[in-house]
Amino acid sequence: MTVIGEHSGLALADSANLTIRYGLLDTSVLVAEENAWPLMADRFPEFLYVSPITLAELEARILSAPDDETREIRQRTLDLVSGMTVLEINEQVASCWASLLVQLASAGRRVDSNHLWTAAIAYAYGVGLITTDTDLHALHDLDGPIIIDV
Repeated sequence: MTVIGEHSGLALADSANLTIRYGLLDTSVLVAEENAWPLMADRFPEFLYVSPITLAELEARILSAPDDETREIRQRTLDLVSGMTVLEINEQVASCWASLLVQLASAGRRVDSNHLWTAAIAYAYGVGLITTDTDLHALHDLDGPIIIDV
């Protein structure tokens, strides 16, 4: 297992106090970009990665597009990340997923399954998780990835 970046515990990243050089893009960031929603670009790490979860979600969005124009826009979003390094799911990711799931249950919280996998990937590889989705705030005080709200 190659750890790309290192951190201890989880925090909501504060750009004034924490510098993260490596980050995993959550699908929500790509959808925001696609829709020209405002993003805090100054909070993006220098090196960006994607997960197989994000690739699958982007492809599902293409397949479910209601018309050709929407399908083309969504395809361009997938094309945007097609050359990026994909952080794969492996045994360490699976272990992190299990740990996060148990921690969430103990705290009486839940996170969408795809978000949980994405968080586990970020945590296992030691990279920040770049997102616009507040669902991931359920992880804020658990032992897991650093969440970077953009």
